[in-house]
Amino acid sequence: MAIHFFQTSQFVEIRSNIEQHLFDSVLDIEKSSEIALQSIESFANAMDRLMEKLEQMYQTTSQKNIHGEKSFPIRGGGRYRVFFKVIPRRDGDFDITFLDIDDNKQSNLDRFPDHKIITFESDD
Repeated sequence: MAIHFFQTSQFVEIRSNIEQHLFDSVLDIEKSSEIALQSIESFANAMDRLMEKLEQMYQTTSQKNIHGEKSFPIRGGGRYRVFFKVIPRRDGDFDITFLDIDDNKQSNLDRFPDHKIITFESDD
């Protein structure tokens, strides 16, 4: 059984925007491009761990959880949430398509403009 991952263009664009926002915010506060790049790397590593987690989940999935739209946090406290769609294949494999990703802090900046994004810290 294999898991096949895909990304919508919307997901790619939003992820890119979040990464740019992380970089700019960390650079603005820390004044170090190296630290800002580390925050992007931490974010990418969290996405890799999500893919590994989903792959494990769908290797031993229950019948009630094999298809549909779902979401999963990639950081403790729910700061980042990835939305995806699972479609089982006839051969027992699964297609998982990443649809959207939300950064709570970035999404709420219009309501809380003084709420700075300091860094990306994985709780894992």
